[in-house]
Amino acid sequence: MKRLWFAVIFLCIALALSVFEQYKVHTFYNTMSEKLVIANSYDKEDNEEMLKASIDDIQQYWLENNDILFTLTNHGVLDELSKDIRAINPDNVDNSLYKVNAMLNVFYENERITLSNIF
Repeated sequence: MKRLWFAVIFLCIALALSVFEQYKVHTFYNTMSEKLVIANSYDKEDNEEMLKASIDDIQQYWLENNDILFTLTNHGVLDELSKDIRAINPDNVDNSLYKVNAMLNVFYENERITLSNIF
């Protein structure tokens, strides 16, 4: 009977960690996507002060969340995403934001639970 309870507790812990991981991935993706859209709109408006603040906000948000994401998810895509976020350059922001957005989409597609990711 003890083995059964051990198995049930282990499965509950695994399920809780899976739900937490998906919550963090989804929240990170949505928040970062919003920040990228805002930065892109400042770039289109040629508002350099707000663009610089927005880039700093994106990089600060990454620093706040990278440890937990590296703990929970695959490192391969996160390494590229991290490199692209740190390399956002106000002089060539359009290309930099495009690369970050593309890597963010790859990260989200690889980490969310779908049948194609399971099988």
